[in-house]
Amino acid sequence: MKKLFPLLFVLIFVIGLVGCQATPTPTAAPQATAVPPTAEPTIPPAAEKVTIKVMDQFTEGEANAGMDKLVQMFMAKYPNITVQRDPVTSDNIRTMVQTSLASGEGPDIIYYDTGPGFAGVLAKAGLLLPLDEYYQQYNWDSRIFTWTKARTTFDGKVYGIGNELEFLGAYYNKNLFTQLGLSEPKTYDDLLAICQKAKDAGYVPISFGDGPKWPAYHMFSMTTNNLIGRDGLDKILYGNGRWDSPEVIRAIQLFFVDMNKAGCFIPDSAAVSYDDANTLFYSGKALINLTGTWLISDVNTNVKDFEVGWFFFPAIDNKPTFPPAGLGSGYFVSAKTANPQAATQFLDYLFSEEAAKVWMEEMGYIPPIKVDSSKFNLSPLLKFAVGALQSQEMGYNIDVLTPDTFNTMMGDGFQAVMLGEKTAEQQAKDLEKVWEEAKAAGKILQ
Repeated sequence: MKKLFPLLFVLIFVIGLVGCQATPTPTAAPQATAVPPTAEPTIPPAAEKVTIKVMDQFTEGEANAGMDKLVQMFMAKYPNITVQRDPVTSDNIRTMVQTSLASGEGPDIIYYDTGPGFAGVLAKAGLLLPLDEYYQQYNWDSRIFTWTKARTTFDGKVYGIGNELEFLGAYYNKNLFTQLGLSEPKTYDDLLAICQKAKDAGYVPISFGDGPKWPAYHMFSMTTNNLIGRDGLDKILYGNGRWDSPEVIRAIQLFFVDMNKAGCFIPDSAAVSYDDANTLFYSGKALINLTGTWLISDVNTNVKDFEVGWFFFPAIDNKPTFPPAGLGSGYFVSAKTANPQAATQFLDYLFSEEAAKVWMEEMGYIPPIKVDSSKFNLSPLLKFAVGALQSQEMGYNIDVLTPDTFNTMMGDGFQAVMLGEKTAEQQAKDLEKVWEEAKAAGKILQ
C-alpha cells in the first residue's frame, strides 16, 4: 500500500509490470490467460482453535473497514481461527517489523513491501517462512498471477503473495481541457504546452505536492522509464547499469528542473502535502494530478463537479512510454509462527473470489488473482485501469525495488534539486553512491 503509499481490484490482463527479482535476469511479463474458475479456497481449515496475529497497513477509511470486513467474513466461515489485526502505518511498520519478527512474539503475518530491499532482506535474515509447499497445497499457482509470485521470490524460494496491482500516470480535468481547447498530451513538449495554457488561464497546471518527499519517487519513475525503458532499468536493478548515466541525469533534469522552472507545479511545491495537492485537483483549481491508481477511490469520492480522465506520462524524445507499475505490498508469514497452517489458510481466503469482491468494490485494490471481474461494479476509472493493464506494456515503480537508504536519497535529493541546492548530475551521482553502498552491505538481492 502506498504511502503512502496508498495504491485496487481483480482483472484479467497481460502486464509488463515489474520483473522477477529472484535472479539477476528478470523474467518476461506473463502472457494473457483465460480466467479459470479457480479463485476459491481449496483446503478446509485445521480443526483446532487457534489465534493468528496480522500486522497490516490498512489504517484508514475504506481500506481499514474493508479489511475488518474480510476478517469477519473469514472468521464466520472458519470459526476455529481467530484473527487479530494490528493496523500500522507504512512508515512505522518499516521501523518495527524486523525487531517484531525476530522477537518470536510478533505477528504471524505481515503486510510489507515486496522489493529485494524490503521483504528480500527479511527473507535473507531468516525471518520469513518459505511458502513453496503452501503454493502447492492450496493450488495458488492456478489463480495467483505468476509474475506476482516472482516478485516475492528470493534465492529460489517464494516467501509471499504480492498484492495491490497499481500504476502511475495523470488524472486530468476533462471539463477544463475542453474549455481550454486541450487534448491529452502525446509528447513531453505537448505537456509543457498544456502547462503554459493552464497558467495563462489562471489554473495550476499540475497539482504536485512533495512535502512528504515520496511523491518525487514517482515522478522520477515516470521520466526514467520513458527515457531508458524496462531494459535500461533491468540493467541497473539486476546488472551493472548505473544511476548516474546521462539518460538518468536527463530524467531528473526534465522534471525537477525544467518543468519546475516552466511553472508546471504548485508554487513552493516542496512544502505542499500530498493530501493538499490532491484537494487542489478535486476542487477544480488544477488541471492535472500526477500520482497512482491507488487514488481512484478517493477521486471518485471527492470529485463532484467535473469528469476525470487519465493519460500516461507522455513520450520523451519519441521513445516508447513505460508507465511505472508494480505491487503496493504483499503478505508474508513469520518464520517463527506457531500456526503456519492457520496463517496460510487466512491468506488462501484473502485471495478467493469471495474476498475479491471486497478488495475491488469496497477497498479499491487489485488483488493478483484470476477471477471474472465482469461480475463486479466498476467505476469508469477502474474500468480504464483494467483495460490499461490489459493493453499497455508497463515499466518499473522504482521505490518499491530499492532500499530505504536509496529512497531517502531520492526524497531529500530531488527536493534539493528543485530548490536549486544541487544539480541533476550531483543527484544522480549520489543515487549511484548509496546504491553501491547498499549492494556492498547486502541490502539488495540481485
